[in-house]
Parts: sequence; structure tokens; C-alpha cells
Amino acid sequence: MKTRFGVIEFDLNQALTFPKGIPGFVGYNSFGLAMIPSETQSSFMLLQALKPDDLSFIVLPYEPATGLIEPKDIDAALQHLNIAVQNCAIMLIATFRRMGNSFETSVNMRAPIFIDTANRQAWQYIMPNDRYEVRHTL
Repeated sequence: MKTRFGVIEFDLNQALTFPKGIPGFVGYNSFGLAMIPSETQSSFMLLQALKPDDLSFIVLPYEPATGLIEPKDIDAALQHLNIAVQNCAIMLIATFRRMGNSFETSVNMRAPIFIDTANRQAWQYIMPNDRYEVRHTL
């Protein structure tokens, strides 16, 4: 598939299904997840809509060890979404903004993406409190 980062191959058998879509993006339910081709080591990934294929997000895998999201809030989300902790992956949507000669990178901590790796389903879950910022600067 042709993406904004060049041609990337996605295995349709590994597609992620968003049963409720992503808020604000009606009609986009099937996505591929891939590393972004880069000459340098990076943790950023591409969440690419598959059909239609004109939408993509840059995402960053969330590491629970950072403690940026309270464990009790993650547990509540997992319970609400019915995801077993051992089958959970969390992604944060990243934004890059030009600030003079550099870029500011932020992630959406308020609405992380929870992936059930066992059945390849995903949801963008809006945290029920305002403790988390939509633009959390990295």
C-alpha cells in the first residue's frame, strides 16, 4: 500500500478492527499497524486505514513502566473494553508541530488506543477524567 512514508506491505490477516471506529472518523474500521521506515531507530509506528486507505496516524507504543497513565485507569479501561491484561497493547496518537527550527512532539494521553491482541480488535478509549492531556509533550 502506498502511504505517506512510501510503500508498506500490510497483511490483511493481521488487520486491526475498530468495531466502533475512531471518534471523528466515520467509516474507518480496518487498520494495519507497521513500523515506520527510517534510517534511525524509532519506536513510532504507522496506524494506516486499509479501506478506505486515505487516513493514517503516527502512534507510539505506551510503556506502562513510565507510569504516565495510572494503573487503576488502565485497569478500568481494560474492564470496560473486556480486554485481558495479557492481551493488551496500548498506543498513543502522536502529533508533531513545527516550533521555529525544531519540532515539538506530543501524544494524546486523554484518548489512548487499546488493542486486544488476541482478537485483533481496537478502541480509542477516552479517559473519563481530565487528568490526562490531549497534547502531552514528550
